Amino acid sequence: MSLSFPIRSNPFRFLLYIEWGLVATCAVADSLLSIVFSQTPHLSIPFLVILLVFSLMGLILPGGNTLSKVVYTGIEIGLILFGATFGYLQFWPLLLIVVLIRSCFLFEESGRYLLATLVFCLFLVLKAQSVSSIAFSLSFSEQGIFWLNQLTHTLLFGVGLLFLLLLVNTVFTERQVHEQLTIAHKQLQQYVVQVEDLAVVRERNHIAHNIHDSLGHALAVLNIQLQSALKFWQVDLEQAHRYVLQSKQLGSFAMQEVRRSVNTLRVDVPKERSLQMAIAFLVREFHHTTGILPTTQLNLTSALPPEVSKTIYRIVQEALTNIYKHAEATAVHIHLSAIPEQVYLTIEDNGKGFQLDQESMRFGLQEMQQRVTLLKGQFQIESELETGCCITVRLPLSEFPSNTPQPLGSASVSNRKYLTLQKSFVQ
Repeated sequence: MSLSFPIRSNPFRFLLYIEWGLVATCAVADSLLSIVFSQTPHLSIPFLVILLVFSLMGLILPGGNTLSKVVYTGIEIGLILFGATFGYLQFWPLLLIVVLIRSCFLFEESGRYLLATLVFCLFLVLKAQSVSSIAFSLSFSEQGIFWLNQLTHTLLFGVGLLFLLLLVNTVFTERQVHEQLTIAHKQLQQYVVQVEDLAVVRERNHIAHNIHDSLGHALAVLNIQLQSALKFWQVDLEQAHRYVLQSKQLGSFAMQEVRRSVNTLRVDVPKERSLQMAIAFLVREFHHTTGILPTTQLNLTSALPPEVSKTIYRIVQEALTNIYKHAEATAVHIHLSAIPEQVYLTIEDNGKGFQLDQESMRFGLQEMQQRVTLLKGQFQIESELETGCCITVRLPLSEFPSNTPQPLGSASVSNRKYLTLQKSFVQ
């Protein structure tokens, strides 16, 4: 195992100040002790070197492998043993506390408790070494009081170590949890961006698919009709005129498809528009395009949460698009109502209907289902050949903290979908 020794600073400045405070206390206490016994303060060079090195070690912490951390801790303990054994340190228990504090930044929880046990054992050894000569010089009665005091000191030191270890562990754990939450928050932000990018790509692919199927087909047929008109221009003027009229109709259809594609990408829905106004706008567009005026029954007493409003709006938009492209309906009914716990939406038409296992009608329904599922709602569709179609959506309002009035506004690029069907969603 290689001994790498990358360093890092102490992440908790206040703990570093506590360490320095304990070292300073040790220096002051030893100075006062020397004054008491020799009437003059006497600080030896080894004593000052030990305290200086011990203090400076708090500025850097090893960030490499376990061996480097063990070596770092061993140097600290070695300084304490050297000072206590040769009489340079009298208040060495304070430095043992510093060692325990620093261990919380070096080792995992099991390693911290192991080092705390080692520190306590070291305290017992050094304590026994320092009091052994004193105890034998005392009388029997004095020895009882002396050993009682030593036992009290030992218990206080042990309890203090345990309390300090638990306190520092709590602070360190809180710091780790905060860092993990920060990382998780950044990851969630990245995931949101990725999901939005995927939604944009998926929307673009879907729009390209629809342009290819509808607009591309219309333009191809338009080109054929114009070529036929040119061929009959000198031979049969009436037939050429019919081809030109058909080309004009195809051009109008192509313009409608262009308008629909542009509306799919449009994100400038007026912010002041309510859900009722937005649905009314969709109904007018549908009437202008198809000549069919849907009947609407909108029973909303208050504004819905923005997520619910946008979901309702997009489902109505997609359903009307599907009716226009596939249903051949002559009547459409939209019913929207809300109670304190739930929003209820139905969209019915009397079109030709379809089989629920029809694979060619997959994408749009999948998008509608996903929108409803994101809000923990229920989605159901009923349809049979020649009986029309009925889409039912139920969205809970209890999932949202408040029904703060907010206009519908605009949605993301992932908006209008041409309705398709898949049997697996009709359950």
